[in-house]
Amino acid sequence: METMETVNKRPVKILIVEDSPTQAEHLEHILTETGYQTDSVQNGREAVGYLSQAKPDIIISDILMPEMDGYAFCRWLKDQPNLRNIPVILLTILSDP
Repeated sequence: METMETVNKRPVKILIVEDSPTQAEHLEHILTETGYQTDSVQNGREAVGYLSQAKPDIIISDILMPEMDGYAFCRWLKDQPNLRNIPVILLTILSDP
């Protein structure tokens, strides 16, 4: 039986796109402890390069990042026919709600 942590008997692969090493490490820890496989890159531009080599099941992306922010990255992703169906979760940490 498939669970949220597995797809076809393999771990769900999540790409984390986060410019803060601390936040990326925290997300990786939480996700790997619950059975997910993770990779991380520091911004949207690095994510584009990553996606030329691999295809994750889910992407978790920060919004505010240097070089290519989360919005620009999502626009790029949804323009790619072979990648547009990958679910994306956008997140950000702001000091002012």
